[in-house]
Amino acid sequence: MNTYIIESSDYVVINTKIDDILKKNRLTSDMIIKYDLIETPISTAIEDLDTYNFLSSNKVVVCDNAYFLASNRPKGSVVHNEELLEKYLKNPSSENILIMICDKIDTRKKLVKLVDKNNILGGEIVIDDLIKSHLDDYKMDYKTIKYLIDYCDNDNERILNELEKLKCYKLEDKTITMEDINNIVIKLTGDNIFSLIDSIVLKNRSKAYLITQELLDKGEDINKIIVMVSDQFRLMYQVKLLLKEGYNKDTIATKLKVHPYRVKLAMEKGYNYSSKVLLTNLDYFFNLDYMIKTGNNNPKLVFELFLANL
Repeated sequence: MNTYIIESSDYVVINTKIDDILKKNRLTSDMIIKYDLIETPISTAIEDLDTYNFLSSNKVVVCDNAYFLASNRPKGSVVHNEELLEKYLKNPSSENILIMICDKIDTRKKLVKLVDKNNILGGEIVIDDLIKSHLDDYKMDYKTIKYLIDYCDNDNERILNELEKLKCYKLEDKTITMEDINNIVIKLTGDNIFSLIDSIVLKNRSKAYLITQELLDKGEDINKIIVMVSDQFRLMYQVKLLLKEGYNKDTIATKLKVHPYRVKLAMEKGYNYSSKVLLTNLDYFFNLDYMIKTGNNNPKLVFELFLANL
């Protein structure tokens, strides 16, 4: 059967499972056509599946946010023709593959029961093996792999992002060590960042300066601090907007392609601030970044000046 369900909200897990499906069917990523079912009706995807392939003999249609496979439906979401999907699942294309992604499926749903149990893929991966598969010709021993996982708080997306940075850093000798991780990988904690954010929003100059100085004394890079705070303001703002549209935590994580735990924190911390406050501070950091990148400005001095003018 050429129909699959991936049950996960983890961006890395989803991509890994899609890669596994492609390999199993001897297909390539250039055959993929993606639809976000929050914005596009399932009928469009089915029409694509039933259309003759001009450029290749196969298509892989990936449907993200297939929330109709779950118990709850987001407010204001697209109404899907489930009868049309049911008809397709009973007689799927022999050439094309349909992959539906849902954070948590309801096994009682008729649509779910129409998909072979072996083609319903859970949201678990062995991150150790995934790291090894991304090492290419680089060397990294078992202890260092475990250290990277712990250092990144078991966040799969962050682990792979930091691994790519480490590979660029060790381009010459191609051996990644714990010392490299300490030197390159961001170790800012959520508590530090949110304390700094609270101080900035509340215009507490002295506290914001002290937190920044503590981070710098621990060896953190000022550019990393600025990026982390800016990213968190952006995430809180995006999460707040999507919550207003009726999306739940896991759907937001999938839509924004971030770890669900980060969304959970953004929901909790962002609750205290209005969208206007978050957007205003996000604008501040955009201007801050522009000043640093377009001039010969010392990032630390620019950031301190920003704090002084709160």
